[in-house]
Formats: sequence, structure tokens, C-alpha cells
Amino acid sequence: MLVFLRRHAPVLIVVVLPTILATLYYLLIASGQYESEAAFVVKDSRPSTRSSSSSGSSGMGGGVMGMAMAGGSGLAENFAVNTYMKSHDAVDALQKRLDLVSMFRHPDTDLLSRLFFANPTPERLLWYYQRHVDVVFHEDTGVTSLDVRAFRPEEAKRIADELLKLGEERINEFNRQVAQNTIRVADTEVTVAENRVKEVQSRMTAFREKSGDLDPTKSSVVGISVIGQLQTELAQADTQLTQMLRNLDPSSPQVQTLKLRINALDAQIKEQHGKAREKMGVSINMAEYDQLMLEREFAQTAYLSTASELETARATALQQQVYVVRVVQPNLPGMPTYPHNFLMIVAVFVGSSLTFLIGRLLVTGMREHAI
Repeated sequence: MLVFLRRHAPVLIVVVLPTILATLYYLLIASGQYESEAAFVVKDSRPSTRSSSSSGSSGMGGGVMGMAMAGGSGLAENFAVNTYMKSHDAVDALQKRLDLVSMFRHPDTDLLSRLFFANPTPERLLWYYQRHVDVVFHEDTGVTSLDVRAFRPEEAKRIADELLKLGEERINEFNRQVAQNTIRVADTEVTVAENRVKEVQSRMTAFREKSGDLDPTKSSVVGISVIGQLQTELAQADTQLTQMLRNLDPSSPQVQTLKLRINALDAQIKEQHGKAREKMGVSINMAEYDQLMLEREFAQTAYLSTASELETARATALQQQVYVVRVVQPNLPGMPTYPHNFLMIVAVFVGSSLTFLIGRLLVTGMREHAI
């Protein structure tokens, strides 16, 4: 027996012993891990300009190409979400919401499988987390598969659900940033145009208070119209007086009455001319008023234009919205699917055998060279 052990000691130590230990561990000790699976795709609301061309393709090739093109929508955001799900940020968020460390350190979990440190550093927790979470993007379909393994079925599902929520929140943050960047410039221009309108309107109010005239243009037109009307009446009265003097005595009551009316009209005309002379600055007021009116018109036109651009920017931002579509919801696993006991035992046996063979070849080669 001792002779057999000595002769086959290398094989027993390098191949048999690791295989026996692996068999004992995976069959008797290793804790089962439950795997929750989900799938999602990141899409945007912009219409695909290439989908129509792919619809004309026939056969399997056309169908695959169409799926790839459909999956290309929001491609950059898809990669961004996938990267985020395996990052420090995602692990930190999950730790705050679910307490990942407690989930990975159940007392009944074997020492080799569970998280060894009770207070792991962020790097160690990330390394352990990435061993239990797989995020794979399939370029042919644009679908991302999410696989989460945990030592409790409900915990695996909770982690997968929370990861999808985190991905949706990150996409919403992308949308908010895009909307802000798209609308910010247009919104600033609208504010500037609005302030310009208010400033011109304030100057017009100050002008009216100073001049005491709501509209100098209309006031000057009214004044000229009154003088013209009085002059017309005066001319008619003079004509009537001339005709009356041909037939009536100048001292007659009718003639005296008409003369009084003529004198009154002439006095009113002089009064209106006097008022006009008092307002010698009316032309200056009108020039200033016209300038203010022109500035207000330009300001209002600019405001309407920028307001229209703002609405266009908002519509564009809505068209650039990206969202997560859950293709497959996280499932509640009914049995542990990891580790793969038989495959792991075979892998240990094959690895040990290859190690033994390589070592034997090296030793044989060294002996031959030594001779």
C-alpha cells in the first residue's frame, strides 16, 4: 500500500486529491445560488428612418437586419445603462436601498461562496457584486439580458427589480439633461426678449406721464382737424354775411348775430392756433413717440419669435426622449441553478490532469537535459 502511494503520489496529490475535495465541496458544502433573469431594451421616441428600408428585405437576413436596426435606437444610452449597472454608483445605490452586504453574508452560506468581509471596501464589494450580476448587450437584437444570482430567490428578484429601476432613473436623468441643454438657450433668449418688451413699455409709460398725452400722433391730428373745421365754418359764415349785406341793413339783428358768430369762430381759431404754438415741442414728442413705438414693435416681434423657438425646442426635447422597455420582467426562481456542480468537478479534474501532464513533461525534459 505504501509502495503504491509513493509511486502514484504525484497523481494522487495533483489530480485525485483536488478532484475529491472539489467533489466534497460542490456536492456537500457549496451553497446553492438562485438566478433571476430579466431583459430590457433602451428605445428613443425618434422615428426610425431606416426601418422602412429594412422592411423590403426578404428572408431571414432581412428580419435580423431589421431587428438590429430597431435595436440601434438609443444605442449609446443602452451601453451607458449597461455600464452603470456594473459600476460603483449602482452598487452604492443598491447598498443603500437593499443592504447588499447582508444579502451576500447569510450565516448559513458557506465561507467560500459568501462575502467574506462584514465591512468591505467599495472595491471589494464591487468585485464580489460583479461576480453575481451579468449584464450582456446583444447587438443583433438590441436587447440587454440581466442575470442576478443570490442565496435567496426573493433577494435575487429584488436586486434585479431594483437594478431595472436604477436604469430607468438613470435614463430619466439623461432625458432631463438633454431637455435642459436643448431648452436652456431658447429659454434665455425668451427671457431677454421679454425683459426688452417690459423695458420699452416702461419707457412709453414714462413718456406719457411726462407729456400728458397718450398718443401725440392722434392728438396732433385732432388739433388740426378742429382748426380745419372751424376755418370751414368761418368761411361759410363770411359768405353768408356777404349775401345778407346785399339785401339787409348792416344794423339789422340778423347781420349782427352773424357777425357775432364770425367773431366767435375767429376767436376759437386763434385759440386753437395759440394752443398749437404752446405745443411747439409736439414734433419732438412725436419723433420720440414714433421711436418708442418702433422699438416696441421690434421687441414684440423678437419676443414672439423666441417664444416660438422655445416651443420648438421643447417639442424637439420631447422627440429625443429615451426610455427603458422591459422585455422580460425579473422572475422568482424556484430552484438554485448555480454553481454547476458536475461541470465544476469535471473542470477541476481536467485542470488537475493538465497540470500533472505539463509538470511531468517538464520534469522529464529536465532529466533528459541533465543527462
